[in-house]
Amino acid sequence: MGPLEIAHRLVDRFHEAQWRRHYCMKDVQSVALTTKRHFAGGLSRARAADAPGTPRENLLRVADRLLAGEWRTFAIVRTDVTPAADWHLDPRTQTRAPADAYAFDIPLVGGASRCDTKYVWELSRHHQATVLAMAYWLTGEDRYARAAVGQIQSWINANSFLSGIHWASGIELGMRLGAFAWVRRLLEDWPEAPEHFEDNVSFARTIVQHQWLLAHRRSHGSSANNHLIYEMAGLYVSASCMPWSAQSAGWRAHAARTLEREFPKQIFPEGYTRELASDYNGFVLEALVTCLVEGALGGRQLDARVGDCAHRMLDWLAANSDCNGHPPRQGDSDDATGLLLDAPDFDRWHDLLYLRDAWFGRTPREAPALRAWLLAPLVDQTTLSTPRKREPDSATSPDNADSRAPACAGLTMEERARGSSLVVLKARAGTPTEIWCAFDAGPLGYLSIAAHGHADALALELRYGGAPVLVDPGTYAYAGPWRDWFRSTAAHNTIELGGTSQSESGGPFLWTRHARAALLEAEGLDENQPLARVVGEHKGYARCRHRRSIALDRRNAALTILDDLSAVRATPLRMFWHLHPDIGCQLTGNAAELACGRAALRVALPGALAWRVIRGSDSVAPGWYSPSFDEKLPTTVLVGEGSLSGTLALATALLFPAG
Repeated sequence: MGPLEIAHRLVDRFHEAQWRRHYCMKDVQSVALTTKRHFAGGLSRARAADAPGTPRENLLRVADRLLAGEWRTFAIVRTDVTPAADWHLDPRTQTRAPADAYAFDIPLVGGASRCDTKYVWELSRHHQATVLAMAYWLTGEDRYARAAVGQIQSWINANSFLSGIHWASGIELGMRLGAFAWVRRLLEDWPEAPEHFEDNVSFARTIVQHQWLLAHRRSHGSSANNHLIYEMAGLYVSASCMPWSAQSAGWRAHAARTLEREFPKQIFPEGYTRELASDYNGFVLEALVTCLVEGALGGRQLDARVGDCAHRMLDWLAANSDCNGHPPRQGDSDDATGLLLDAPDFDRWHDLLYLRDAWFGRTPREAPALRAWLLAPLVDQTTLSTPRKREPDSATSPDNADSRAPACAGLTMEERARGSSLVVLKARAGTPTEIWCAFDAGPLGYLSIAAHGHADALALELRYGGAPVLVDPGTYAYAGPWRDWFRSTAAHNTIELGGTSQSESGGPFLWTRHARAALLEAEGLDENQPLARVVGEHKGYARCRHRRSIALDRRNAALTILDDLSAVRATPLRMFWHLHPDIGCQLTGNAAELACGRAALRVALPGALAWRVIRGSDSVAPGWYSPSFDEKLPTTVLVGEGSLSGTLALATALLFPAG
């Protein structure tokens, strides 16, 4: 944390002390509401009858359960999500966050209540309200509209300004503003909408209080990651469509300037987030999409750099996804969604790829979700800039029937090395026997704390026919010993030396020492070439070096991983291969056979190591896979143990069935 960031944080502490008077008076006394208030950028129900059938049915089923109070929050299915909901309850531990304390006095991690703030905050993002509003938009039935406004008014009644935990985090304010704006937008044709929103003083005051706080307190320095983007996205969206303060125009302009700086700053030129976390890549892309839509609806577009970021991010997604349309799995994931207009289990990646086709590609296929189908026509393609041209990729030529394929080829070696250094090798792309391998030779994460990065230098992920084989185990938790485990080196498909991670943790969202990795070679990525090869290196361990080379032989359907290691003194070594829970494994000596559906993959493991199979137990140890936040499943891990002294070469070979 540098001097400038320290100064910013001291200013924040000063302001928090000054704002205590607002908490006591329960209002923003310095900001008055405009007398005449309107909502800009409403959405007519004219297209509702044409909504894609299956996504429509899925959403209405969820909305009907919501009317009875049922709503899933991470691993917990709540049955109390009614207008009488307890907005401060952690349903996981059945404890409550303080509801009446001054927001900035409440510890966000730990504290006497021991509640999980992730669970408390999630319901207040109001995804359930946008689902209900979408159900009204699709059907025109009052019951959904009344339930949506009931959720919002209930929250307002339970959360006076600066009281309780829901005012303490900027990202939560920004996401809530976005949800409130879209609930109002989807209820445009409901005759009672004005009386519940712009004509409702309590709602209008709450909106302005959110905006005022975001305009005066935002993430700084090492914390200015996706949080800052969502803070400013919420301010930009709400000040555009709900300009209910004399200061709204200034707030909107401030938010727009920040977003025009931060989107290009936080996204590599190749189109991947600098946080090096694939789910956050989707999360940031969703914020970008909603800002583009807001600009189109309100006639106040962000500048061309933002459209260019959208093009590059969507192209990256198309280029690096497997045959099922899913990108690499890397870094943190907490299942965050920027704007929910579908049943919660919708496929965000298919949704975003549909938007890419609609905006930058060719005629999209049948809409996989309601959100992309609804948003795609709202943005005029002529307002979106085109990214820099690249040489055509023969694997994705104009004659290729796969509309998800990018229009541009891959990056040069130099561009990759300056970027994420996350490289995907493919063979038989787009087929049921596709071989897909992602290799990470990039930085730990974004800014000095790398909050959402994992200690996964030189780790790889493998899928066969779109099915995960060798996996990134995921995230599971944001606190406690499992947090430390799931982001450790031993939880990834790489090599651990000396029983410690490559990078040093200073807390749940802080790395105090980063393993410096480098991409050294990347060649043959064009599928017309018989051999693809990628090489990376890191020096995360003192006086030790680890270089990994991966070669994909497309003709013989073989993947070879060569690890070259060196150390000045004897060091314990462990190599890990984490399998997906659906993969069967039979280990004999240093040979393993993996059952992947009806296919069998043969693996020759390094003979210099002693190999064993580990399965998940109650202890915090290898053998677990987290498919989503707060959920974990036992799985199989192949662990090879040995010692490194001087130099050592270890070869692992995987042979796939013939295509």
